[in-house]
Amino acid sequence: MKPRTLLRRALQAIGVGLLVYVLFLVLGFVPVNLNYTRPAPDDAVRIFVRSNEIHTDLVLPVICDDPAVDWHARFPPEQFQSDVRQCRYVAVGWGNRQFYVETPRWSDLKVTSAIAALFWPSETVLRVEYLYDAADGEDFREVLITPRQYRQLVAFVESSIARIDEHGAAKPATTVTYGSTDRFYGATGRYHAFNTCNQWTGRGLARAGAPVGIWTPLKPHVLWRLPAAGTDR
Repeated sequence: MKPRTLLRRALQAIGVGLLVYVLFLVLGFVPVNLNYTRPAPDDAVRIFVRSNEIHTDLVLPVICDDPAVDWHARFPPEQFQSDVRQCRYVAVGWGNRQFYVETPRWSDLKVTSAIAALFWPSETVLRVEYLYDAADGEDFREVLITPRQYRQLVAFVESSIARIDEHGAAKPATTVTYGSTDRFYGATGRYHAFNTCNQWTGRGLARAGAPVGIWTPLKPHVLWRLPAAGTDR
């Protein structure tokens, strides 16, 4: 086969692959849980979705009485450099281990790490950060769900923890941290272009009955149906 023919076929294959992925991206704006109704505040668990430039986290109350959940049991305060026992919320995000651990700031971004994360199924971690409060504003989206739905979300997060000790606490994956209130833990699943950090967040929200896209590889797919924290919609 001539080199020119090989090149043409390779470009055609790349073009088809990109077209297929674009079509998958459109699926992110097909909603699920259309029957979601905002429960009454006195019979609901208030959770948040936190976002930055490209990534989203689930932000959950550290302690919830109904259902009985205490994230201190899974992510013990003594594993953190600061005293986090008074923190009200815990942010949990999932992602490629190399990219996540090596990129505390966007200035640390390595193109090679980003490409490898997207195109090669790779090891994952959870980043857990204790927060003293959840802030109002566009970086935080608010979701009210029922206690039953919250139990579903808790089960989803716990199923993403790869290793726990004999006391039921998650085992840290590395000593590297972004600050004094966060840790990385080994996670289940492999990261790639069709299974991203935002897809993990979207799956958790969908499991809990929240309004998200049917497939959420990008941040807008997670956030487009969620109101900003502090608003009433």
